[in-house]
Amino acid sequence: MISLNGVSKFFSIKHGMLSRDKLTVKALNNISLTIGEKEIVGLVGESGSGKSTLARIVMGLYKPDTGYFTFDGIDSRTMTKNDWKQLRQNLGVVFQDPVSSMNPWMSVEKIVSEPMVIRKRKERIPKKQRRDRVVEILEATGLSSNDLVKKIHEFSGGQRQRIAIARALVLKPKYLILDEPISALDVSIQAQILNLLMDLRKQYGFAAIFITHDLSIVRWFSDRIAVMYLGHIVETARADVIFEKSRHPYTKALALSKLDTDVHRREFYTLPGEIPSPVNAPPGCPFEPRCTRAVPECTKAFPLATHISDGTLFHCYNPLEVE
Repeated sequence: MISLNGVSKFFSIKHGMLSRDKLTVKALNNISLTIGEKEIVGLVGESGSGKSTLARIVMGLYKPDTGYFTFDGIDSRTMTKNDWKQLRQNLGVVFQDPVSSMNPWMSVEKIVSEPMVIRKRKERIPKKQRRDRVVEILEATGLSSNDLVKKIHEFSGGQRQRIAIARALVLKPKYLILDEPISALDVSIQAQILNLLMDLRKQYGFAAIFITHDLSIVRWFSDRIAVMYLGHIVETARADVIFEKSRHPYTKALALSKLDTDVHRREFYTLPGEIPSPVNAPPGCPFEPRCTRAVPECTKAFPLATHISDGTLFHCYNPLEVE
């Protein structure tokens, strides 16, 4: 299990090109979240909400300024070099743009086998065994051994993402971080990649953090959904209740703004206002300037968590009522 406990992350930026003054960007504010074994947790929110920063904390690319996380019981504050190596072996990553994370001069075999090559000194994986494993994972993602010698420019966008997924799974990790893995693809290809991920989940039994801004997609792909707004998690609930029984006004606004393929039922909704700057965030609830249900308490402090018996957790002084 991966568990984040009160994690905050701040970045310093210059006030201007010629200024020595620095401003603080509060990318994450007191985030607590768990990802259980074989569980898919969807992480949704507008751009700038902190989704990718949270993922980079889990990957070990950023160190929390406050708080910590545990990875299968190992505390990030006391992790040794070997602990980090073990973490990264059990954590695969699929990015939004696969091309940017692949060497265009390398063959597909080298790209997919790269994680095994990096670990070969410890694992001592023979070359033939590495090739067999690459072929196995390529076939599982819908490609074949005929693709081993090809370069990345010879593939379509959907095929490139399949290669990226194969590379992420080649070490059979327990967890995946899927950072907007389909947003750069055509709609028809998006469905194929999502169906592929569902099949691979059944086959390999991995857990995942699925990062997206599209609540309608994450709804059926995830077991549980965490909704982020300006560095805060404002609501967490099971995927089957996040649409119909959401308590936080921001979650409801995201649900109303979804694109529906049924034109007769399609609702068009635009959330009023713009997301505030993380440099100058409101002192209380960050959603207060755009919220139609704001009360005086919203301007004073971020609300404490409220737990519901169905597993929902939300932070709101004036939550929506569910019949």
